[in-house]
Amino acid sequence: MRRSDEPLGKELIGTLGGYMAGQFKVAAIVGLLYTIGFAIARMPGWFIVGPLCGALNVVPIVGAVIALLLAAGVTLLGDAGLYNFIALLVTFVLVQGLEGFYLTPKLLGERVGLRPLSVFVAIAIGGFAFGPLGVLFAVPALAVLAVFWRRARRPR
Repeated sequence: MRRSDEPLGKELIGTLGGYMAGQFKVAAIVGLLYTIGFAIARMPGWFIVGPLCGALNVVPIVGAVIALLLAAGVTLLGDAGLYNFIALLVTFVLVQGLEGFYLTPKLLGERVGLRPLSVFVAIAIGGFAFGPLGVLFAVPALAVLAVFWRRARRPR
């Protein structure tokens, strides 16, 4: 059965489920990247903090801020040096840049049937208009609108 032949509710649930699966996939990749970066930076507790920071990435913006504060706190409390702290910041900038400009638009876009640029623009507009909640709900809202749009354009 083609996706457009599915009942509307089933298609919407599948789209939102795809969004959640994409979010978890992005979080897993980000967690792996943080773990590798923190290990290279010789951050204390890198094997715990890296995956935890990745898991926090499921919550847009707020999760990244909490992750940065957590990692910085562990680094400072772990008696690490300036090199470790700078390496931690570089890791965060690189991973967050990769996540924001490539991973999230690409992986979420594939999961919900949207182009990566559409996902990026939706997140930017949602964040600008409604802050962290706008970022959180921008992609699922756009995905639901896309389902309705595709159904409206479908020949009867």
